[in-house]
Amino acid sequence: MQNLLDQLNPEQRRAAETTEGPVLILAGAGTGKTRAITFRMANLIANGTPAESILAVTFTNKAAEEMRTRVADLLLKAGVPPAAPWLSTFHSLCARLLRREAAAAQLPKDFAIYDTDDQLAAVKLAMAKLNIDSETLTPRNVLSAISNAKNHAVTPERLRTEAIGGDARKVADIYAEYERQLKQSNALDFDDLLLRTALMLRHNPFVREKWQARFQYIHVDEYQDTNRVQYDLMRLLTNAKQNLCVVGDDDQSIYRWRGADVSILMSFSRDFPNAKVIKLERNYRSTQNILDAAGAVVANK
Repeated sequence: MQNLLDQLNPEQRRAAETTEGPVLILAGAGTGKTRAITFRMANLIANGTPAESILAVTFTNKAAEEMRTRVADLLLKAGVPPAAPWLSTFHSLCARLLRREAAAAQLPKDFAIYDTDDQLAAVKLAMAKLNIDSETLTPRNVLSAISNAKNHAVTPERLRTEAIGGDARKVADIYAEYERQLKQSNALDFDDLLLRTALMLRHNPFVREKWQARFQYIHVDEYQDTNRVQYDLMRLLTNAKQNLCVVGDDDQSIYRWRGADVSILMSFSRDFPNAKVIKLERNYRSTQNILDAAGAVVANK
């Protein structure tokens, strides 16, 4: 594996070799962040860490599959027996945990997962039951408001308490009816996967400690795009050793509509005072003229 690490630049190599304790990797587009994080996981496995104790989460299935392929290729080149860490999106991870811990989450093992079409149908039914017909409250707008509330762990009751104006109160009422429908159908929506997993881990010490013992090394890609519930999940899964490695770009936040909170990235060193910060600044995609122009734009924001 050491020969493979020679392919990395000094900053990437430091990221791959710094495996203990909290690590913040600040990396812009084109600086080789995926390269660094995959080499890091392969390096852990090559040095004896069981692959099943390594977790990496990202935002898309494509990104997870790319990391999975890269890790497998690196191990093959290093002559290390094939091994697969847990690589998935946040939602896939939570679905797996909830299936395995359904009793602790107070869910049936065969719970359904509503996709966007199912969710819209449930919102429409809730609006019909409540006789709410408004030009300003379309089902998609209501569903977006419900999703935003769940991403901030806001219940229907709290949403109604904090509501200002008639439409806001109607949204809270629709949210409450929507939740009743999900419960009646033994179903969760995508946001519930995150929220119910976080609640289960927070309120069940046995389950929390079980998975903390399982995941000895946790990686989070695109950390600047995490929302508050995703942040809580990672904190709840991180054990006392705090082997948490996050990779983010403080000048980019792709999924703000999902409730992403870039302040989570900015406060990492405060949350983990002993965190090591590694900056990947060598851009392998752009010419120097483009980089200079981009740097000037960022500097003047």
